[in-house]
Amino acid sequence: MNQTAAQPVNERPAPQHDLTFQGTDNEDSIQQALRAIVEGTATATGTEFFYALVRELAQALNVRHAFVSELLESGIRVRTLAFWFDGQFIDNIEFDLDGTPCENVIRGETVYYTRKVYEMFPRHPELKDMGIESYFGVPLVSESGNQMMGHLAIMHDQPMIKEFRGMALLKIFATRARVELERKQAEQALRKSEERLASILTSTMDAIITLDTERRITLFNSAAEKVFRCPAAQMIGQSFDPLLSKRFGNLLKGYCLAVQPEAVNSQQLWAPEGLTARRYDGEEFPVEATLSPLEIGGQQFYTVILRDMTERWRSEETLQQLQLENLYLQEEIKTRQTPGHIAGGSLAMQDVFAHAEQVAGTDSTVLLTGETGTGKSVIARNIHDLSNRRDKLFVNVNCAALPGELVESELFGHEKGAFTGATAQRKGRFELADGGTLFLDEAGELTAGAQAKLLRVLQDQEFERVGGIQTLKVNVRLIAATNRDLARMVKEGIFRADLYYRLNVFPIRLPSLRERPDDIPLLARHFLNKFAKKMGKTIHDLSPKACEQLLRYPWPGNIRELQNVIERATILTRGSLLEIGNALETHLEDQDMTGIPEQEPLGSLEAMERAYILKVLERTLWVVEGTQGAAAILDLNPSTLRSRMQKLNIRKPKPVA
Repeated sequence: MNQTAAQPVNERPAPQHDLTFQGTDNEDSIQQALRAIVEGTATATGTEFFYALVRELAQALNVRHAFVSELLESGIRVRTLAFWFDGQFIDNIEFDLDGTPCENVIRGETVYYTRKVYEMFPRHPELKDMGIESYFGVPLVSESGNQMMGHLAIMHDQPMIKEFRGMALLKIFATRARVELERKQAEQALRKSEERLASILTSTMDAIITLDTERRITLFNSAAEKVFRCPAAQMIGQSFDPLLSKRFGNLLKGYCLAVQPEAVNSQQLWAPEGLTARRYDGEEFPVEATLSPLEIGGQQFYTVILRDMTERWRSEETLQQLQLENLYLQEEIKTRQTPGHIAGGSLAMQDVFAHAEQVAGTDSTVLLTGETGTGKSVIARNIHDLSNRRDKLFVNVNCAALPGELVESELFGHEKGAFTGATAQRKGRFELADGGTLFLDEAGELTAGAQAKLLRVLQDQEFERVGGIQTLKVNVRLIAATNRDLARMVKEGIFRADLYYRLNVFPIRLPSLRERPDDIPLLARHFLNKFAKKMGKTIHDLSPKACEQLLRYPWPGNIRELQNVIERATILTRGSLLEIGNALETHLEDQDMTGIPEQEPLGSLEAMERAYILKVLERTLWVVEGTQGAAAILDLNPSTLRSRMQKLNIRKPKPVA
């Protein structure tokens, strides 16, 4: 290797010293130093060796500083393995080689700078600050000679002669340091390999079991613990046979006997189906298995890679269920009413049809309002049929038919374990309607939590399943319907104002049957044809009396009530003309024939509850607790009352200043 010497020119040389070896006994001094270093490092290995080496080198050679380093993967940076600095160890450091005395050493050169080394490397003023006058370094090169591993160096606060005989000792112990560094790196590589193998064994979904020739378990990974429901510590050394069905056990036994030692690495067996195994608690379950021979240190072993097929079977069942659900929904699309089946010739209904046709070609949210039974779901389907989403699903959700705590799960789905009864992941209606239309019937019944999530979907087209953290993106066109006064509910604090404005983008009000009397005979004949055909009756038309009765009745239940009356009359009619008879008798007795009697407006149960709680609070001057407090009058726990007040947005009015 090349040797690099550096000495300033045009300057009177300062006295230089062979700090350790002077006089006629230099050879004896070298031997003494060598013996001291050998004795000081003889019993040390690994990290301890590096620390002992730099300490013994510095003390034997009588220099202030010594360190050993390893080259990092970048090739331009080193990390010290041990650093003796002015009589003590200091913390190891990392530094870039560029512009340092170490740079040439790492290139493979034996380097010595005898004096004023700090002037050679002005980019590193810390050399002068530390009082480093001289620097000697030797590289650590792999045994093959083609890999630079690090370097060994000493530094002193005085000049040293070019013929410094301690350099021979540096080279000797550089070889020893290289051996220790190679061992250290080999151990690190082995440890990383073992960690990767352990990680694979731990993270794999398949159970991996290694057996000896007696079929005793020698390895039982984490997946095997889960599959067989028993800890590895309990199974190591035990026979694998009790965990196998009779057929699987016979297959494994025959395989172990058939494997030939000379072909131990080439004989594998895959059993894809028809096998079962037993969990530790005795439950039998279907498996797929791969059997492989293995030879380690002259000993023969067998590896069983086993997969529990239970989850796959469940997944297949779930897939079949989804396919059936999809077929059902597709069939529902084919059989639902089309625009041609919507009976209505009145001006009021013609306006509804026109508005539905106008908005259908957009993705705007539609809010259908009107009394119950006015045909909001039919118009919603009509809008979907006329839209660009007609080939995708139309998903109908009746919010009033779902318990409050299940609305969110129904709309947005849930993860396994999200709540009691959530035994598996379930997709919600929004995911099912992705690309199509979601119809929210009775949207006024949505809970506060569902309202908040629905608002986010309308704004960002994203949501999370109940109990989940993954954000899901959807492309859904929303049509909502309600027979409640959402604007009034907003004022009462029952319905979110921001959601109301999001839903009310394109409102369409469906007229009641009282507002479109011309359509009553038309609708009645449509239902008559439907039920007469279904019942196998020959009824051609309405009788004049029946038509008169239908026109006189106020129809508080609207089209839905008319359909029920016609069905009942069809059952009772014996002739060729439909007679209403007593099908309207109970209704006629309770109704004024001239129209709907004036009645006190009815509100929702929640609105009535809010009004009554407010009334009680006002009577008690907003005192909640105590024998005369509102909670006692309402027969509620005070904390329960406060919770209800918060949910219903009931707040004590601020005093007037």
